[in-house]
Amino acid sequence: MDNYEDRLKSALINQHKKWFDHNTRSLRPEHAQEINCPVCDLAAHKLYFQKDWFKFVKCSECGMVFLNPRLNEKATYDFYNSEWTAIYNERKFDAVPRTIKLDDIINETNLNLLENFADKRTDGNRGNLLEIGTGSGFFIRKAVEHGYNAYGVELNYNNCMKVKDLLGDNIINADLYSARFSARMFDVIYMRDVFEHVPDPKRMLYEMNRIANDGCVIYIEVPNIEGLIYKIVKEKHVCVFGFEHLNYWSPQSLARILGTCGFEVAEIKHESLDFTLSRLLAHFCEASFTSIEPVHYPAIVKLLARFVSLGFSLPLLSTIDKRLTPLIADSMRRGSVIKTIARKTGDILLI
Repeated sequence: MDNYEDRLKSALINQHKKWFDHNTRSLRPEHAQEINCPVCDLAAHKLYFQKDWFKFVKCSECGMVFLNPRLNEKATYDFYNSEWTAIYNERKFDAVPRTIKLDDIINETNLNLLENFADKRTDGNRGNLLEIGTGSGFFIRKAVEHGYNAYGVELNYNNCMKVKDLLGDNIINADLYSARFSARMFDVIYMRDVFEHVPDPKRMLYEMNRIANDGCVIYIEVPNIEGLIYKIVKEKHVCVFGFEHLNYWSPQSLARILGTCGFEVAEIKHESLDFTLSRLLAHFCEASFTSIEPVHYPAIVKLLARFVSLGFSLPLLSTIDKRLTPLIADSMRRGSVIKTIARKTGDILLI
């Protein structure tokens, strides 16, 4: 491991020691929060899998997978401001050319997808767009180029300041609720790699409903717990991460909660960039950076996985694998990621 990976692993071990009782192998009571299903509010659930002493459960009624118990609000806030998060962000938000190029491709694709559903005004302006969780601003900059009046909320101060250079006061260093946008203000609301982090998804969708214009299009992109990659590697996947990822959505659970909160799903697209044979084999060769206590496979299994992986280092096999293998999951509607487009169907009145 290079120095970055050493530091990342060491910081995560320190966080784990802070929150967990190593005698009981469970969250310390003062840091833990028990919850009901975030979709249907049922208390009954069964264990789905465990990772690093975190317990991931599946609702007995609606099938939603979620973390329970989870870190409470204060502990979660502390983790987002921890040494581990600072180290992780060094690569997550640094201007690495390959990352920017890939992000630009994804953002352009997503904007084109949105434009199939969002209304274009006669003056060419596409209306007000809100991005929840702007990061370093890759998407929102593209949205401006596409003709949107762009707004954003971002909790990370440094990232927020980067985007403010482009959009000024339209970018707010706060959560969605503190921003207090006007009712029916937005024509498009966009979230990518955010909704799995949200502790109270219904509350967020209710607020999105309040600030959404009639017919507003919302975009939510999340990992798909029913995807083939998760069915095969399960908790070994990097996205199964109890410190941050609280909710594990499927097309069914996402459609259900959206319907409860005044939105109707228009389309769900599947994408499986990480579902390749070479990536699958990698899970049997080495642990992800989100594992404290990884599964240890017999040496012969690791050796065999590494040997087979060598074949996919050949340019021709690598190209075929990256282009064709993901199509298997997507064609089965079992993509690694689901891109959900929904429309507001009515106001939700909370009493």
